[in-house]
Amino acid sequence: MALFAIADLHLGFTVDKPMHVFGQHWLHHEKLLEAHWRATVCDHDTVLIPGDISWAMRLKEAIADLQFIENLPGQKILLRGNHDYWWPSLSKFQILCDENKFFSLRFLKNNGLEVPPDYIVCGTRGWILPGDSEFKDDDQKIYLRELGRLELSLQAADRIRKQNQRMIVCLHYPPFPRDRRLGDMTAMLEKFGADLCVYGHIHGEQGAEKNRFRLGTVEYQLVAADALGFKPLRL
Repeated sequence: MALFAIADLHLGFTVDKPMHVFGQHWLHHEKLLEAHWRATVCDHDTVLIPGDISWAMRLKEAIADLQFIENLPGQKILLRGNHDYWWPSLSKFQILCDENKFFSLRFLKNNGLEVPPDYIVCGTRGWILPGDSEFKDDDQKIYLRELGRLELSLQAADRIRKQNQRMIVCLHYPPFPRDRRLGDMTAMLEKFGADLCVYGHIHGEQGAEKNRFRLGTVEYQLVAADALGFKPLRL
């Protein structure tokens, strides 16, 4: 069983949000994504999807996008991104999956999930970091809330983590500033012994290899779909 990751799918089968306005490489990107996914991922593999999954504004609008993901090979673990306004509670997710027979989808929200035998997965959306040029007074409350949610998720993962399991942390926003300095979020990842953090949100950075690096004791990997050429990255 292999573990993959790819973020920022930006699906919109029921909303008018064409992605090619952000560049011609996004034209019909869902077809390219499906082709790469089916050529790469097997049914017994797991794919982490750290946010910006669907352009839907309401849960009902997201069903077609989730159905698309459900039909792809492998198990999937989904995390909320800043554009996932449709994202409901875990109880509503369970009802949705039961009603639509979405048997391959699991969701990260203040919890930890095991991908046996080798991995434990956790994470949260994250937010713009203090000190960023775009950080405003209103962002402080959201940032502190996400920092707390990250700790809750790490604690939940740590409680069920077995010996020798690698801890993979999913974030949508990168947990470090543009100059890659260490901060509160990276310190928390180190505190709980995270091995790898995968994140999305950053577009226009091409190539998986140049976007994998180590800060402190933790490795970091950008997995935004366009950075990966719309091909899930094996971790």
